[in-house]
Amino acid sequence: MMKILLVDDHKLIRDALRSYMDGDDEFEVVDEAGNGQEALVLLKTIQVDVVMLDISMPVMDGIACAEEIKNLFPEINVLALSMMNDNQFIKQMLAAGALGYILKNSGEEEIKKALRAVYSGETYYSADVAETVMQNMIKGGIKRNNKLVVDLPLTSRESEVLHLIIKEYTNQEIADELFISPRTVDAHKRNLLEKTGAKNIAGLVLYAIEKNLFEDL
Repeated sequence: MMKILLVDDHKLIRDALRSYMDGDDEFEVVDEAGNGQEALVLLKTIQVDVVMLDISMPVMDGIACAEEIKNLFPEINVLALSMMNDNQFIKQMLAAGALGYILKNSGEEEIKKALRAVYSGETYYSADVAETVMQNMIKGGIKRNNKLVVDLPLTSRESEVLHLIIKEYTNQEIADELFISPRTVDAHKRNLLEKTGAKNIAGLVLYAIEKNLFEDL
């Protein structure tokens, strides 16, 4: 059963989303939060697979929260849920680590389809969002490994991991240096490969050189 945390500052939205899951053995809403800060506190005490995350919220917005989730809980996948089909918000959420982005006017079946995709580690966008993403890729994307990818900025933790990879640290050495587990290091490596379009560690090194990310390269 997929365990879900709902994060939205409007209780009516949370109630509507919960009603979709109630009675469906495939999904379990473990808890709810009204902003990103509340979500991060809850994630320290509960086990979830997917966080459904609004963007515009008080105290801590969804973009900041998504980045913290990927830094602190990289095994948890994020599905953004927003009223805004805006290129800047989409790009920021994807850069922060969200795997999916759907609009709040999505129907029950689309929401469940998006949850299944994100739970499996796949990307998912509402139709309107997908069109915006494609337009952005065509305008600002780059070719790497014969596929078009969006050039997304890395989180601070991903940059730290990449820097240590380039310095030929092992997984255990990276874990010791950053006070994280080797499993978390693996998760960050997967995120780095996905974001950069690299196939392997050599590709990550080339990416860092191309982007002039570190002064010691």
